[in-house]
Amino acid sequence: MSSDPQGLLSVLEKHGAELHALLTRLTMRPGVAEDLLQELFLKLRNAEGFGRATNRKAYVFQAAVHLAFDWRRAERQTKSLRTEPLDPTGSALDRMVESEQLEQVLDAMQNLSDLNRQVIALHYLQHQNYAEIGMLLGKTEHQVRGLCYKAIGQLQTILRPTVEKPAE
Repeated sequence: MSSDPQGLLSVLEKHGAELHALLTRLTMRPGVAEDLLQELFLKLRNAEGFGRATNRKAYVFQAAVHLAFDWRRAERQTKSLRTEPLDPTGSALDRMVESEQLEQVLDAMQNLSDLNRQVIALHYLQHQNYAEIGMLLGKTEHQVRGLCYKAIGQLQTILRPTVEKPAE
């Protein structure tokens, strides 16, 4: 068991809603996000690293991102990934296109390094600013901005369709 269960409860009490929102965005399924949040608590309760972490909030958010992408990987392997639209407004077609595009980006994010994946998730999905992310990760605001720029470039490369040249 974690050497400081009260510390874990404190972090989850303070940031539980934020974590749930992040997990919902990463999985695109609110019910799954609730399950993953419970799983996160159980894993962190038994994690020795949490007790030794100097920035417990960063540790918890990093663990949540890893957990969500592990879930996505397992779902993709079973070919049963279904999405629920995040935005109930707009036409059904708009929601379907938006959902499909987000899913493609989330799938592509699995090819990024852990750090780049976490920066993208926190900035573009959780809407945290560069300074906040920098404090979480022990980086400067400028370094985080650079990591985001690099990760977006990698995502564009991954998502860019290969263009076939016409036969001559």
